[in-house]
Amino acid sequence: MRGLYVHIPFCVKKCRYCDFLSAPCGPEIRERYVDALVSEIRRRRDKTGKCQTVFIGGGTPSVLTAGQLEKVVTALRESFDVAEDAEFTAEANPESLTREKALAMRALGVNRLSIGFQSLSERALGILGRVHSSRQAVEAFYNGREAGFDNINVDLIFGIPGETGPEFRDTLERVISLSPEHVSAYSLIVEEGTALCDDIASARIPEPDDGQDREDYHFAVQALKAAGYCHYEISNFAKPGHESKHNLGYWEQREYFGFGPSAASFNGGRRYANVPDVTRYIETGGDPGFSEDDFLGEEELAKEFMMLGFRLTEGPDFGRFREKYSLDPFERFRESFDRLEGRGLIVKTEDRNRPFRLTPKGLDLANEVFREFV
Repeated sequence: MRGLYVHIPFCVKKCRYCDFLSAPCGPEIRERYVDALVSEIRRRRDKTGKCQTVFIGGGTPSVLTAGQLEKVVTALRESFDVAEDAEFTAEANPESLTREKALAMRALGVNRLSIGFQSLSERALGILGRVHSSRQAVEAFYNGREAGFDNINVDLIFGIPGETGPEFRDTLERVISLSPEHVSAYSLIVEEGTALCDDIASARIPEPDDGQDREDYHFAVQALKAAGYCHYEISNFAKPGHESKHNLGYWEQREYFGFGPSAASFNGGRRYANVPDVTRYIETGGDPGFSEDDFLGEEELAKEFMMLGFRLTEGPDFGRFREKYSLDPFERFRESFDRLEGRGLIVKTEDRNRPFRLTPKGLDLANEVFREFV
């Protein structure tokens, strides 16, 4: 299984917590960028394998016009063997997801929307620097439904400075009442160099409360499970059959092609990423060079397989590991498994292919599990 990822590095306004490659820009820059993007896609044409997932992310892909999106999608379909039943996701933010834009996406074959709510608290949205209101977020969701989308993800953030438990619970309960097929709930990470980090450092806003962060996460796990969602990855919840196939591709160490500045690609033994510079990307016609280009040995890949696999709540697939590396994972990682089990971070299961999974403690301390395989 292969995946395609396309990066759209534009937004209406840079959010205060965001350290992704994205920024506001005018229509001329967006048009030139799309031309460069199409050039890169066509230059890297590869029809040697079937692509089961497509993901257009950002930034905010919904700031592009319908015509610009059509150029990108046409180039993808002409340059790669995209399966007819491929999961085709596009990210969108509420301020730019009109009913007309949702209909245009649907007409292009997009069959899954990922809408960045982040919160339905006006106070929390202000802290994050979002440019939409809670009302606009709900309207955007209904715009997607009216356009025919029956597979919608809603992104949420918890652990926002000053956010109370009742405030987050109200957001989550309102989202559950909308009944999206998928919910991603992420702990806020305060990244160096962001406006939010500067405000916290200067005490203009309080630091995030770690205790409240964990309380919110545990509430989300319980509430979403009670509402019929499967908790299949640390931060991701889906109604049965609606797990994100594209993201599962990352966690299962599948191949993927990435297009656009900063976008990464992985072909099974090589990982490379475009230089994260929009201006250079445009000026070079989508050929900016690589900021990283690494050939990974079997030892590195085997460790990464385990690290990524433990993101999944059912644990890494030992059967696939054996097929891929011709190694016995029990022999190769026995000491790591013993240490993690002794600390109560993983537990044995009765599944022969997935004999270990994270415990509730392991979900809270997942980074300590991952460090075992770095």
